[in-house]
Amino acid sequence: MPRALIVTEPPAVPEPLRMGLLGLGYNVVDEVDDVSRLVKRATAVEPDMIFILTAKPSAALLAATAALDQHAPFPLLLYAQDPSADSIEKIVRSGVHACVTDGFSARRLPAVIAETRARFKLMRDLTGQLHDATARLEERKLIDRAKGILMQTKHMSEDAAYTALRSLAMEKKQKLGAVAEQIITAARLLA
Repeated sequence: MPRALIVTEPPAVPEPLRMGLLGLGYNVVDEVDDVSRLVKRATAVEPDMIFILTAKPSAALLAATAALDQHAPFPLLLYAQDPSADSIEKIVRSGVHACVTDGFSARRLPAVIAETRARFKLMRDLTGQLHDATARLEERKLIDRAKGILMQTKHMSEDAAYTALRSLAMEKKQKLGAVAEQIITAARLLA
C-alpha cells in the first residue's frame, strides 16, 4: 500500500484529497499544516509521495520543497489556486514535480500521480547523469594536470605521460583519477 504525506497551507482543506487517496489504496501516513515541519516529517515517515494543497505557495513552503528536493527527494505534487506564470515558475524551480492549478479532481488523480512519478524518476535520472558527467570531467582534469606534471618534471611526451599514468594505475590497482590525484599531491609537497 503506497504511503502518502499531505501538506496543507491554510485555507486549503485536505479532506477531498485524503478521500481520493484512500479510494486509490493509499495510506495517508501523516498530515502537516506547518510547512516548517515538512522536511522533518517527510524524512521521518518516508512517504512514497507528498501531496501539497495551497491557495498560493508561501516562500516558506517553496523553501521546504527545495530543501526536500536537495536533501531527501520524494515525488512532490502541488495543488494551488494561483495559475500565474510567475507562481508556476517558482513552484517548478523549488523541486515540485507536478503542479495543478485548476483545482482537485478525484477523477484525474490517478493520471496526475502517474505524471508526478514519471517526472520525479526523470529528474532523478538526469541528476544522476549530471553527477556522473561532472565526476568524469573532474577526473579528466586531474589526469591532465598529472600528465602536465610528468611532462614537465620527467621531460615526457603527452602520450608517454598518459602511458606512465595508466601503467601506474594498473600496477596499484587504482583508478586513473586516484593515481593522478596522488601525483598532484606529491608535486605540491615537493614544490
